[in-house]
Amino acid sequence: MKPSARPRRPAATLRATVFVIGLAYLVLGISGFALVGSDMGYDPSRTVWVFGASGLLNIGHTGVGALGLAATHTEGTVRAFGWLSFFAFAGLFAYSILAVTVSPLGNLANVHGANVWLYGVTSLLGLVISVLPSRGGAATGHAT
Repeated sequence: MKPSARPRRPAATLRATVFVIGLAYLVLGISGFALVGSDMGYDPSRTVWVFGASGLLNIGHTGVGALGLAATHTEGTVRAFGWLSFFAFAGLFAYSILAVTVSPLGNLANVHGANVWLYGVTSLLGLVISVLPSRGGAATGHAT
């Protein structure tokens, strides 16, 4: 196959995906600070769109957004962001399930059902970003 006839590498697609994830979390975090403030604890009225918001979540969302935007420079940083987001959001997903289903008293971060879905989807996207092959070979889990 000629080099010009090769299928487009998904590295640009992975960068775009990380950019969109970073931008979405950055917007969610900044709008959380603007609309809700920095209060902590369970309060069903503190939301940004359908997502629960608190000072802790706003800091986390803004940080993930900034990291996501910064990670779009090279394929290695995109893969690193994928692994970090997979593990971090898998933990947040587990916490969110427990916080939403068990008791509002343990829900210090003020997560809602929409947060559970957001963190689960972000964790799966992080796994896909980190293991998707980039040059037509087998997935190695690191930048190739």
